[in-house]
Amino acid sequence: MELNQLLIKKLTILSIPEKSAKTVTFHPQRNLITGENDVGKSSIIKSIYHSLGADVQFDNIWEKADAISLLTFSYSNKDYMILRSRDHFGLFDEYGNLLQSFDSIIKGLSPYFAKLFNNKLQLKQSQTNQRIPASPAIQFLPFYIDQDKSWTKPWDSFEGLGVFSGFKRDLINFVTGIRSNEYFLLSEQIDQLSAKLKTLKNESGVLSSARKTVEKHIPKATFDIDIKAFKRDIDRLLVKLEVLKNKENEYRKNLIKQKSKEAFIDNEITLVSKSIREINKDYEHSLNELDCEITCPTCNASYENSMVSRFGLLKDIDTCRSLLSDYLEDKKKITKEVTKLESQLNLQVAKVREITAILNKKKGKVRLKDLIQNESSKQVKEIFNRSQSNYSTQIGGVEEQKTELESARSNLNNRERKDSIVSRFNTLIDLFLIKLNVHTLNSDGFSDIPLSVRSQGSDTPRALLAYYYSVLFTSKEFTSLPLFPLVIDSPNQQDQDATNRHKIIKFIFENTPDDYQLILGTVDLHGVEYDGHIISPVTKLKLLDKDEFEDSYAEIAPLIDRLQTSLVTGS
Repeated sequence: MELNQLLIKKLTILSIPEKSAKTVTFHPQRNLITGENDVGKSSIIKSIYHSLGADVQFDNIWEKADAISLLTFSYSNKDYMILRSRDHFGLFDEYGNLLQSFDSIIKGLSPYFAKLFNNKLQLKQSQTNQRIPASPAIQFLPFYIDQDKSWTKPWDSFEGLGVFSGFKRDLINFVTGIRSNEYFLLSEQIDQLSAKLKTLKNESGVLSSARKTVEKHIPKATFDIDIKAFKRDIDRLLVKLEVLKNKENEYRKNLIKQKSKEAFIDNEITLVSKSIREINKDYEHSLNELDCEITCPTCNASYENSMVSRFGLLKDIDTCRSLLSDYLEDKKKITKEVTKLESQLNLQVAKVREITAILNKKKGKVRLKDLIQNESSKQVKEIFNRSQSNYSTQIGGVEEQKTELESARSNLNNRERKDSIVSRFNTLIDLFLIKLNVHTLNSDGFSDIPLSVRSQGSDTPRALLAYYYSVLFTSKEFTSLPLFPLVIDSPNQQDQDATNRHKIIKFIFENTPDDYQLILGTVDLHGVEYDGHIISPVTKLKLLDKDEFEDSYAEIAPLIDRLQTSLVTGS
């Protein structure tokens, strides 16, 4: 087994509102998820990626279940569990010890997985145009063919991909080995230097413009102060100061209001967390004391020790957990608003301080008039000269660093290597197109690996399948990227005839490399023989099972408590 292979081992889905669950186990090599339409094949597949932070589109019925998922997987021969409850994630070791908690995919889970999988792909964020680590959706995208979008257009299997602008070319170059990890690290550094250079040049331009403006108004021999103009300046500053102070008071009021809300939420979180612990104690006590009547160790009240009472305790703790999740969401929003208000207030205070300082200098007009002599213009010019010289030095240094990095990145653009990779891709796709009975399309000497391939009608899904496998084989041959599971959902698209349906399934089984775990979801095998692991959901529109709830709940509930405790304490 390759050290960098990722294997899906087990998926548990739990719906507390519906009191139902489902546990699915996977084989390390071949897995077939089969059954009639609407029995939950795609829901199982989508839940795998949903657990890993790669968002997918569920239907409304599934959304109402408010499902919690627990995915067990191994990477580099080490077992992990990842729990997802709404937009909160907890990564655990195989013994249930919490390794890390996350309340953000982009800021938390993305960089963690990038480090875990040694994935240095940096992509430009649409809003900021700055490079950040690729999200889980981007990292898993080349290995997932979903039933909704992938059979008509590639690189679009997940939701939220628009957070990155123009990512497809970078992703293809990265996954096929045309661009290495080092290339994207250098690109990130170059982008940072470019942003810094732009800022320095803008500031230098403003300084140069200010210098020209000031020099026009500085007399060559004397510097005199117009008392009337001076008074007008003072009046304008006083009016501006009044406006700024009013705005400052408004920000203070809003900040106090939000701080009060934050304190209330913190108090509620403490109370709910305490309630969870106390109800847990009551429940454990009821299990240990089987008398008809027990005394609560928390409040000393007496209760009938019955199954109904114990089930009531479980229902209470579920309510508390749901309430705690709501409070955690509210706290995150309030904390963000508090941070924003504090930033606005600090900026306003700085503006008030600046105006006050100017006023203090203006009030000393007589002293200033005595001090400002003919030498003043020379001092002003000297200050501008020093500042301009400092900017020139900084700009020159940054440009030199940028040039060196661009040269180093250019050295990574090995034309012979790219030609070799593209040539191999062309050979593979021509071969796979023939295997899949697509005779209206060929590589036609692609000079670059295309973003997609075009065909017509029922040829399109088969052409895209050949394209995906060509990218997969090229990646395996020219990179050392992790071997993520190859997941294919519903390959029978566009009314394939019997011959082509058989070819598609046969192609998938015969051409998936042994060191990639395969998870295939399909209604049937269309005559292809298969003796591997089979997962067969059967109930229409009802994947989760009430009979599995108790065991799944017992496994997941303690992990939820550890995750929520971590989110509350911020550890």
